[in-house]
Amino acid sequence: MKPSIKILDNDEIKYIDRLSRDILTNVGFICEDEEAISIFVDAGATVKEKNKVILTDKMISDAIAASVPMIELHGRCGRKPLLVGEDNLYFGTTGFATNYLDFEKGEYRPSTSADVIDVMKLCDLLDPPDYILPSVGATDVEPDYADLYEFKAGMLYTSKHIEAQAKDLVNAKKIIKMAEYIAGGEENLKKTPFFSFLVTLTSPLHHRGDSMQLIIESARYGIPLFIESGPMAGATSPVTLSETIAIANAELLSAIVLAKLVKESAPVIYASWARVINMKNGNVSVGCPEFGMLRIATTQMGKYYNLPTGGGANLSDSLELDHQLGVEQCATSLLPALSGINMAQGMGLLAGMNAVSSEALVLASEVANYIKRIKSGINVNMSSEGIDLIKEVGPRGDFISTDHTLNHFRKELWTRSIFDCSAVKGNKAHLDTNVIKNATEKKNKVMSKYKQIEVPADSESAFEKIIRE
Repeated sequence: MKPSIKILDNDEIKYIDRLSRDILTNVGFICEDEEAISIFVDAGATVKEKNKVILTDKMISDAIAASVPMIELHGRCGRKPLLVGEDNLYFGTTGFATNYLDFEKGEYRPSTSADVIDVMKLCDLLDPPDYILPSVGATDVEPDYADLYEFKAGMLYTSKHIEAQAKDLVNAKKIIKMAEYIAGGEENLKKTPFFSFLVTLTSPLHHRGDSMQLIIESARYGIPLFIESGPMAGATSPVTLSETIAIANAELLSAIVLAKLVKESAPVIYASWARVINMKNGNVSVGCPEFGMLRIATTQMGKYYNLPTGGGANLSDSLELDHQLGVEQCATSLLPALSGINMAQGMGLLAGMNAVSSEALVLASEVANYIKRIKSGINVNMSSEGIDLIKEVGPRGDFISTDHTLNHFRKELWTRSIFDCSAVKGNKAHLDTNVIKNATEKKNKVMSKYKQIEVPADSESAFEKIIRE
C-alpha cells in the first residue's frame, strides 16, 4: 500500500465546490479579453458592468465532464512521456526568480542568460527534475524577450518536457514557432507536443487579457495547459484557508471552462500556488506549514473533478542554504506528494521564489528522490521467500551476505547521493564534509558530463530570427 494524506473530508470538498460555484454564478469574475468574453457568452454566460462574467452551473459541470484524468507530456530524443494523472508523481522546476545565488562566491546577483543556460544544463542532467520550467530569468536581455530566451535555452539544452511562460500572445506564437522548427513542422508538433504552457491567473477573480489569450491559443493548438491560481491568504483572498481554497478553485474552474469551450479535448492540468502572507512583514511565504496544507487541499479538489493536478512544492523562504531550507524543502514536497499531486514544481528556488541556486537545485533533487521512495510505499511479498529465508538464517544469524539481500537491496533501500551517513570520526575531520559541500561537488561533477542534445545545425540563428521578427 502506498501512503496518502488528506486534509478535507468529503463533505468539506463538496462544500468548497458549492462555494466556488456560487462565486462563479453570482459574484462572477473580471475578464479583460473580448474574444474570451464572446466565447463565454455564446455558451450561456452573462456579462455585467462591461466585463464581469457570470457563468452558469451547467457550463462548469460540462467543462468538468469534458476533462480527462490523465494526459501525456512528451519530451524529445526518445524520452518516455510523463503520464500525468492518477497517483503518478513528478517533480519539476518553476520560474519567476530574477536573482542567482552564487554559493562558491558567496553572493547574490541578478540572473543572466548564461545562468539560464547553466541551470538548464544542470536540470537536464539531474534526475529529477522530471520536467523543466526555466527557473531563472534572463535579466540581461530586453524584458519583452526574456521569456523567449528562456524557452530557447530549453529547446537547445534539454530533451526533457519544457513548461513555457509567455509574456503575451505575440510571444506565445513565437514560442510555438520555435517548437515547430525543432519538431519539423506544425503537424509533427501537434502529434507529440514536447512543451506545455504555464498560465498564471490573477487573484481575486481577475482574468488578464494575456492569460485568456494564451488559454485560447493553446487550446486551439492542442498544447497542454498547466493552469495555476495563486491567491494569497490575507491579501488577495480571505485569511481563512477554506475561503482561499474556494477562490483558487473558482478561478481555476472558470479558466478550465474557457479551455473546454474552445476545444473540448484541450489537455489541462489543475494547479494551484495558493499561499499566505507573513503578517509580521507582509512578505509572501511559501515555506510555512499552511503552504503545504493548501497543496493538499487543492490537490484533493482537482482529484474531485477527476483532473491531473499540480502546484508549488520543494520551496523555502530561507535566504541561505541552511537548516531552514532543508526543513521547508522537505515539508513542502512531502505533503503534496502524499496528497497525490502529479506535478510538484519549485526545485532550486529559495528566498521565497526570488532566487535560484544550483546547490539548492541539487539539494532539491535529493529531497525529491527521498520523497519518491516514501511515496512508493512498502511492497509486502506474500510468497514464502521471506519466511523461508528467516528460517534458514535463524536466531543470531546475519542477512547481509545472503543472495536475498544482494537481489533486493537496490529496489528496497533508497540510495543517497549527497546526504551524509558516515560514522563520527572522533575528531574535527567530519566537520570538513557537509551536505552543501557535497552538493557543490556533485553540481560540478554533473556539469562536466553535459553533452549537447541533437538539434538542427542552424537552430540558434533560426531562433534568433523568430525572436526578433
